[in-house]
Amino acid sequence: MATTRSAILVLVTMCFLLAAPPAYSERRGFFRATMTCNEPVINLTRAAHKSRQRLSILAARLLDAAASGSGSAQTPLQLDSGVGAYDMTFSMGTPPQQLSALADTGSDLIWAKCGACKRCAPQGSPSYYPNKSSSFSKLPCSSGLCRTLESQSLATCGGAGASASASGAVCDYKYSYGLASDPHHYTQGYMASETFTLGGDSVRGIGFGCTTMSEGGYGSGSGLVGLGRGRLSLVRQLKVGTFSYCLTSDTSKSSPLLFGAAGDLMTGAGVQSTPLLKTSTYYTVNLTSISIGAATTPGTGRHGIIFDSGTTLTFLAEPAYTLAKVALLSQATNLTRVPGTDGYEVCFQTSGAVFPSMVLHFDGGDMALRTENYFRAVDDSVSCWIVQSSPSHTSIVGNIMQMDYHIRYDLDKSVLSFQAANCETF
Repeated sequence: MATTRSAILVLVTMCFLLAAPPAYSERRGFFRATMTCNEPVINLTRAAHKSRQRLSILAARLLDAAASGSGSAQTPLQLDSGVGAYDMTFSMGTPPQQLSALADTGSDLIWAKCGACKRCAPQGSPSYYPNKSSSFSKLPCSSGLCRTLESQSLATCGGAGASASASGAVCDYKYSYGLASDPHHYTQGYMASETFTLGGDSVRGIGFGCTTMSEGGYGSGSGLVGLGRGRLSLVRQLKVGTFSYCLTSDTSKSSPLLFGAAGDLMTGAGVQSTPLLKTSTYYTVNLTSISIGAATTPGTGRHGIIFDSGTTLTFLAEPAYTLAKVALLSQATNLTRVPGTDGYEVCFQTSGAVFPSMVLHFDGGDMALRTENYFRAVDDSVSCWIVQSSPSHTSIVGNIMQMDYHIRYDLDKSVLSFQAANCETF
């Protein structure tokens, strides 16, 4: 009889476990998501235009930060959307509502279009509906994330003369991408908390912007996932300490985005590491020199170079750009040079061309690039060097140059690591 009762108890327990929803992951775990390039075939003319826009915003933000004495740029960058940018796939709510949104290492806020959102960009993409989720809640002004936004003058609370912490009012925000001279690139709404599902793991209590109004270019997705170094970013809220991605060179295929213990996948020979500069909010490292073929030219000096997922092209500040260009041309005399356009100054006829090698030397690590990381075909007969001159002190390693590298950002240790990889095997 006892045996029968035990068997029944075990059976009931197993049925309960099978019927129960997936367990919620604790912070400091491992989370896996995917990213998809929102332009399967990158148009290099549009990429040049959009990348220069984003560069100019980034440079202006860093200049403002230096002028204010803050030492870091707190406000987000204008997005290189729709041209070689990457969308992240994830779900929000209980039950989960699947969405995609731009993944951006240059900003922090997570936001999604909420409800019908008739005054939101882009139109036609799915929205998140708070009224369909049992795990949704609005964040009060007393929340830490709201206070972070307030400290950056990006949130308002409680109305005129009200005490935010005492009133418990909803935290309203307006988060602008771009300069004050460009008021048409922003997201606006109220802060909320929700369960996020990444791959098969659900995480409670992620703060995000429930957007009710937005303008600007955000690709074809439903919002944006900030992957920056600030408190609002998904990386900080997951409390994982590290995240990494591996952008496949076949942009028609998805690329892995890994949080936390994903860094353990970066092992063996070929792992290179370099310190993140602590004086920058962005993922900036010290580029000490550049090798072009047999020649080595100086790097970007004390201003460093930013690894940015949202910029397609690579930019070098002067004199690093001109010196590298001269070194390239001096070792390509056997190639047929043709006039460039759209900021591409070094172009050659593609037929039979073998281009000089290119290596980026960082403080502690060397990135030996594949030809496809720095030369691309602009048409059937011409290939161009996809490195352009920066009109400011700001330099960027764009996402084409990062392709087929596993790039890991360790926020706890302030280290960026990279390793050549077949991103399709992750």
